[in-house]
Amino acid sequence: MGTSKYYYTLIASLPYMPVFYRAKRLPINRQRLDERLSMLESDDRSVISLAEEFIEWQRQPVDQTNVELARFYRRLMTEVTQPNLREMIEYRMDQRTIMVGLRYRQRGLPLPRGSDWGVGRWVQHIEFHWEHPDFRLGSAYPWIADARRLLESGKALELEKLLMNRVWNYLARISESKTFQFESVLAYLFRWDITQRWLLYSRQRARERLSEIKLETLGNFQQLF
Repeated sequence: MGTSKYYYTLIASLPYMPVFYRAKRLPINRQRLDERLSMLESDDRSVISLAEEFIEWQRQPVDQTNVELARFYRRLMTEVTQPNLREMIEYRMDQRTIMVGLRYRQRGLPLPRGSDWGVGRWVQHIEFHWEHPDFRLGSAYPWIADARRLLESGKALELEKLLMNRVWNYLARISESKTFQFESVLAYLFRWDITQRWLLYSRQRARERLSEIKLETLGNFQQLF
C-alpha cells in the first residue's frame, strides 16, 4: 500500500462523525460501514482486519492473564507492518500501560518489576520513576494528573471519558493531516468504535467498571487491561 493512494469515494461516503460524547447514535451502522470498507483493495482490507482484531482484543474477558495479554500484543505487532496502524496501537497501549501503573500504585501494591504488567516503550521508565506522581511523563501526557485524580475519587465514567477523549483527539489530528488517505479510514474505524462503546455506557456500567478495576488490582491484575 503506497502512501500516494487516495480514497476520495470511500471517505466521501462516510457520514460526519460528531465527537463521541455528543453523539446520540452511531452515524453509520456496522453493516453499512463494512459495505464502505469493501471498496478497499485486498492489501488495505488486510490492514483493516488487523485493526479490528486489536479493537476486539480491547474487550477481552476478565479471565485473561497478564502474560496472555502481553503475548497477544507482541504477536500482533509482529504482524502489523503498516506504520500508521502500529502508531495508533502503540498510542493506545502507552495510555493503557500508564493507567495500569496508576492503578497498582493507587491500591498500594508494590512495584511490579520483572513481570508482564505492561507493554510498550514506557514500562522501564515507569518502573524507574515509580514514586513520582506522574511517573515523570506529565510533559508528554498532561492528562495523567486528571486521570489519577478521577481514579482516586472513584469517578469511573469521567475517567473513561477522559481517556477516550485523549485517543479521540489523537485520531482526529491524524484524520485532519491525512485527508482522503488510508490513515483517515483507520482513524474513522477507531473513532466509530469509541462512539459505539460510549453509547453503550451507562451509570450502572461505570459502577461495574470501577468494581472490575478494584478486583483487577486486588487480584494482582490477572487481567492487565
